[in-house]
Amino acid sequence: MPENELQATLQHCSLHSVLMLTSKVLTRSGYGDVQILDRRQGHQKTRFGGYELLCETTVGTVPMRIAVKVILDDIRVRMVDELAGAVLRTNANHGLIVSPFRVTRTARKHLESYCNVRIDVIDGGVFAALLSKYQIGVRSRGGVDYTFFAELEDVSERLLAFIRENRT
Repeated sequence: MPENELQATLQHCSLHSVLMLTSKVLTRSGYGDVQILDRRQGHQKTRFGGYELLCETTVGTVPMRIAVKVILDDIRVRMVDELAGAVLRTNANHGLIVSPFRVTRTARKHLESYCNVRIDVIDGGVFAALLSKYQIGVRSRGGVDYTFFAELEDVSERLLAFIRENRT
């Protein structure tokens, strides 16, 4: 299956659906307990200042925290700067920025300029490859499982409606 077909499908998903997919991919990749924080829609702001997911795990006896920023646009320098600041402010061990789109050339050059902060990128191509690897949203014989993505959007809408109705 061409991963660009899967990447194109990802680019049409809502933020909440991409958050759920990212959470599943990170869990299967060994990032530990992945929490979706309070931002689930594009127009919302995160009260955690720059990231939407938090991964917590233990490596041996050392606790690890990874701040994850998920965006539905090309990854730009401003977004990476925002995540680097959030990693420093929260004492996270690592920052990860995820997008179904691409990383701009300028942002890619700046990734290594963050001295005390480790920031990694999962862009659209890598994201699609990880979904394929873990058999998420793909058919067993190859190809995008469009029914899965339609159901994911439906579940996302129902969850968001439930959250809206039960918010205190």
